[in-house]
Amino acid sequence: MKKTLWAALLLPLIFSCEKNIDKHIVSNEFSLLELRVKGQMGKAVIERDFDEAKATIYILDKPDFPYSAVPVEGIVVSTGAIPGIKVGQTLNFNNPERRARISVTAESGRQLVWNIYLQAYDAFYVGEWAIVEIKLHCDQRVSGAGTGVWDTQISGSEFGTFGLPEYDNHIIITMDDEAGDNELTGTITNTPGNDGKYANFWGVLAPYSEDAPLDMNPRLRYLLPPGEAKWRLDLTTEQMRITKENITSTMIFGKDEWDNTLFRFILPDAGKEPPRDGFYDNMWRSSTELYYVMKKIN
Repeated sequence: MKKTLWAALLLPLIFSCEKNIDKHIVSNEFSLLELRVKGQMGKAVIERDFDEAKATIYILDKPDFPYSAVPVEGIVVSTGAIPGIKVGQTLNFNNPERRARISVTAESGRQLVWNIYLQAYDAFYVGEWAIVEIKLHCDQRVSGAGTGVWDTQISGSEFGTFGLPEYDNHIIITMDDEAGDNELTGTITNTPGNDGKYANFWGVLAPYSEDAPLDMNPRLRYLLPPGEAKWRLDLTTEQMRITKENITSTMIFGKDEWDNTLFRFILPDAGKEPPRDGFYDNMWRSSTELYYVMKKIN
């Protein structure tokens, strides 16, 4: 009798639980998850702090960009939510802030307005560059050969005339039309000048000579290789990885005190290699960076 009574009491409870589990819960979420517009570079950077919500979209800095009518190519919001704009419609960024707004309405009816900002990306490195100078930064403290720190010009006496053919070269950088997720790609070409030659990074000071130089090509020549190579630039780090024949270097951009543009290559640490002689220890083991001083001509 008691068992029958307990079963009778539990049965409605079980069905009641099942009914609550299956019941649809209306969502209050109104997040903007993804957004893509025409001319966009990489992914939109989406940020939300409670009801303060924004997305930043990077575009190439072009004078003919249609700021007043930028087509939406894709938009993803929270499940059940409805965006205030559809694919194919346009956003108007023709204002000093380069800002547009998109509302997202949750399934529950709650609404959040997202501020969408366009930020122009200046691909300043695209174009044609002339080489002003090539310098090797050396720090004896790295190799333990001393405490001196200096920049050696590749056109200077340490490298004789072997570095001079690079000085009339032009560096031409082009960009592919399509941008990946937060990265750009293109081609970089180190073109020979009128002499049709490229530099050899050969040290000539004693105990070396022009007849028997210190061959630093394995350490330096691949960084900005002769001829055409492919590059890939990470928009989050601004580092350009240059690849030719499966060999890759990493270039970063900088400025010197005279506002010249620098193409910088941080060298692998050679300080722990066995010492040999003064010049080898100073030029190979102590070298930490090769950089090209550049002037844009087109």
